Amino acid sequence: MPPSDDLLNKGFIVNPGRPQTGGNGRTIIVTGLLRSGTSLIASILLQCGLFIGQEINDIVYEDEEIARALTTEDNAALKRIIAERNANYRSWAFKLPMLFRYLQPAQLALFTDPHLIVTFRDPVSISVRMSVSEYQEPMPALRNATAELNSLMAFVDGVQCPSLLLSYEKALTFPHDFIDAIMQFCDIPPNAALRERLIGVIEPNRPKYIAGARRRYDGQIEGVLDGRLYGWCRLTHSTDPVELEVMVDDQRALNVVADVFRSDLRDAGIGEGNHGFFIALDALGAGPDSLIRIKTATHGVELANSGRRLREYGSPA
Repeated sequence: MPPSDDLLNKGFIVNPGRPQTGGNGRTIIVTGLLRSGTSLIASILLQCGLFIGQEINDIVYEDEEIARALTTEDNAALKRIIAERNANYRSWAFKLPMLFRYLQPAQLALFTDPHLIVTFRDPVSISVRMSVSEYQEPMPALRNATAELNSLMAFVDGVQCPSLLLSYEKALTFPHDFIDAIMQFCDIPPNAALRERLIGVIEPNRPKYIAGARRRYDGQIEGVLDGRLYGWCRLTHSTDPVELEVMVDDQRALNVVADVFRSDLRDAGIGEGNHGFFIALDALGAGPDSLIRIKTATHGVELANSGRRLREYGSPA
């Protein structure tokens, strides 16, 4: 005999909180740990017709305009964005993983009738995904995910607005109930055709997401200019500078950080342009026939054009 439906664990918790009254519309805020399923929720809200931002990509659906305001602590910009969206949309949404890093629970009052959707995923799954996609070792990634889960729960415990807590794993097992919970929480009118379309959005290991959300090291040794070996390196989806290890004839010569601003990199769409490096040839202690290799210090990813003789990079003059 199959178990009674009310005995099944469908993986969501609805916390009614204290919704605002007397206002028009609401703001749906999607958060969770990195790699926990927030992109799935954002894609569902987009399919429902909710505005989720002007500056989003079709891979992770992150609202880059709000992310900039929050990560730079630009409160004036955040208030301007909120006011503009409230004027243009009765209800709207945005997704930002790790929201607890940038807002205190009480600051959710900045938004009109905020409704919080929080995704949860098995920490082991998160750590393996971080290992595969972010050049992290699995065990440190697991410890980090566990610590951040505690911070996320402290944030959730502190909010007073309505919240919907969802299990990514259970979404795959009970997609119909998962979609119903989201539609009801977001006050989206019942619609059988829309419901079926949203169920089709639930796709584990979506190839486009796996390929596009992966961080990778990009960069190259470009040549010699004014007595310096130069090039650039960056880790995609990150603003942190990359430390590089410089090898001469397979012996470590020095380390350098790729953090020099170059307008040509910025104009080419390579981050904000702060990814250049310059190495004085005198510091290398290398001759024209010395073999030069440059790789990332942490993960050993070698730059393009690495592995050539110094003279092949151009004249030292």
